[in-house]
Order: sequence, then C-alpha cells, then structure tokens
Amino acid sequence: MAIQGVFYVYAAVSDLARAKKFYGETLGFRLNTDEPYVGGFWFGSGYLVIGAMAPATGSGGTHVAVRVDDVDAEHSRLAQRGVAVGPVQDQPWGERNFRFSDPDGNVWVYAQPIET
Repeated sequence: MAIQGVFYVYAAVSDLARAKKFYGETLGFRLNTDEPYVGGFWFGSGYLVIGAMAPATGSGGTHVAVRVDDVDAEHSRLAQRGVAVGPVQDQPWGERNFRFSDPDGNVWVYAQPIET
C-alpha cells in the first residue's frame, strides 16, 4: 500500500445552495459535481465535497489548510468579497496564514511557507 495524499475533503453543510454560492462565487472554487444533495469543487489540485446534512447532525467540524502562492493577496481578495477573514500571521513553525469560516463554521486556513 502506498499513500499518495489527500483524495478529497468532505464538509457537511446545512444549506447546500448557500454553500455552493460561497465556495463557487465567493472563494472562486470551480464547481465540478452539482447534485441535489452534494457539490464538488476543485481548488488548485485539491478537491472539496460538500454535502447536505440532516438538521440534527450539526456542522462546522472541518478544518482545512490550503497552500497559496500569495497569502496577503488572497487575504485582500477574500476580504473584498465580504469574507470575515482573520489577521495574517507569521507562525513559529514557518507558515504565514490566515483563517476564515464558511457559513456553517467549517474552518479554512490559507497559508504559504515563510521563505528563510
């Protein structure tokens, strides 16, 4: 068995139409799978699957870190689109990042390595 990496990330959402709009229009991810109870998006070489959940199951349990070329430019782009982004921070483990949440509380981190 050889592990090749992450195949996809799954996030449960309470409002599929709202989530599709957030990921597609606001973040600019490319919609690939558009079904009544699920959506799939390409973001770079990563893939996100969002699924409509039953109201009692809860949401917001996902945390995904995405590597970007220019964290400051992405921070500005998302802020201009109305995303409530946190501050850009240099982390002691060699990463410059910021975080934000989707409408269901799933946490996303956009990050780039700090050049030394």
